Amino acid sequence: MPAVKRSAEGGEPAAKKPHPFFSGAAQKILGEFQPSPPTLIHFTHLDPFASSSSTIAVPTASSSSNGMKKKKIAISFYDLDGTLIKPRLGGQFPKSRDDWMWWHPSVPEFLKKEHEQGKHLIVISNQGDPREKIKQEWRAKLSLIAAKIPKDVPISILAALSKSDKYRKPGIGMYEVVEKLYRDKGYEIDLDNSVFVGDAAGRVGKGPQSKDHGDTDYKFALNVGLKFVTPEEHFLKHPRPHFPEPPVGFLPSKLGNLATLPHIVPSNTPITRSNLEIVLFVGPPASGKSSFYRKHFAIEGYEHINQDLLGTRDKCLRIAETFLGEGTKVVIDNTNRNKETRAYWIRLAMRMKIPIRLFHFLCPLELAKHNNVYRACYGPSDEPTRTLLPMLAFNSYGAAFEKPSIDEGFDEIRGVNFHFEGSDEQRRKWDMYMLESKR
Repeated sequence: MPAVKRSAEGGEPAAKKPHPFFSGAAQKILGEFQPSPPTLIHFTHLDPFASSSSTIAVPTASSSSNGMKKKKIAISFYDLDGTLIKPRLGGQFPKSRDDWMWWHPSVPEFLKKEHEQGKHLIVISNQGDPREKIKQEWRAKLSLIAAKIPKDVPISILAALSKSDKYRKPGIGMYEVVEKLYRDKGYEIDLDNSVFVGDAAGRVGKGPQSKDHGDTDYKFALNVGLKFVTPEEHFLKHPRPHFPEPPVGFLPSKLGNLATLPHIVPSNTPITRSNLEIVLFVGPPASGKSSFYRKHFAIEGYEHINQDLLGTRDKCLRIAETFLGEGTKVVIDNTNRNKETRAYWIRLAMRMKIPIRLFHFLCPLELAKHNNVYRACYGPSDEPTRTLLPMLAFNSYGAAFEKPSIDEGFDEIRGVNFHFEGSDEQRRKWDMYMLESKR
């Protein structure tokens, strides 16, 4: 008697062929990986736009003159691990591609009903285990999940692989990929009727409910403008659990009076001068120093001296002295956090008998950390690309900082309060919850 082949998990009808990951047969793998940046996976199973019933025509401001109206689509966005699936073998993390099962037996039928109601299904997941074997197993698992999705139900899965770029939740990079895809096809995402379902809500844990590993799902939903619910609420109709609303975390709006502060204090004299001078910046990383230089000093012929670019303080001093000897004004754009560091520049000014002024950037440290992530993930295209600085850069600045004083030998000290400058869209992103770097 010929051997009978087993299905992937033993629960499928006998007539259905096993998945090739288990049988080893050369069968077609379900779904496909779409072209995407190196730190993003974009997997699709079936075409959600193939069914005309999945779109609802609504008037929009961008309706064309011939009466054609754009279509809005409601989307159920899901986290993956802990929301749609969980490890089958009971561990905290899956051990292989087949170590998974539905989060609850009702999940596949629930997804089918949502599809029949005209909703699109999209998974937004944070991954990022750097081990190549783990990454390969995870990619292989996506086709296994597609094989267990109810027949004819399309699903897309996006996963952020890096732990430090715009794609990682609560960053909205993955949503922007989806938004552009729909826009390019002539559709809009109906945010009012869409939802994000995720288990990272910031629950502290009580009784049978374990502590959430974070609150990135909730913050992602708030950043995008989506209604947020937990899997228990969505699939099981449980009451809303307790978690901090709004979530714990920094937002620029928490500083309240930031926009009302004068940009420069005092502000009754010109920022630049016509005479030869040294201008010394003091402030934490990502406090706006380089942008301030480009806006006010570069156009007036001041040369930019930056240790991150030049490598050492000695090299900065030598190059600055050369420029000054040629009659060119300079700006020293470093953190210059304490008296000892600033004294090098004061001695140079005294030796060359030229004035030295100081601009103190009064950006709070928490805002500087926020700016660090914003500019690395969403920095304007017309500004230099920035990499994400480690938290050590900010913590060490705070630990070593000494407030500058005119008694150190400066001719003038002026304060610079942080004012955001950018488009409305850039401001919207700056106002969001940012990725909380552990580096």
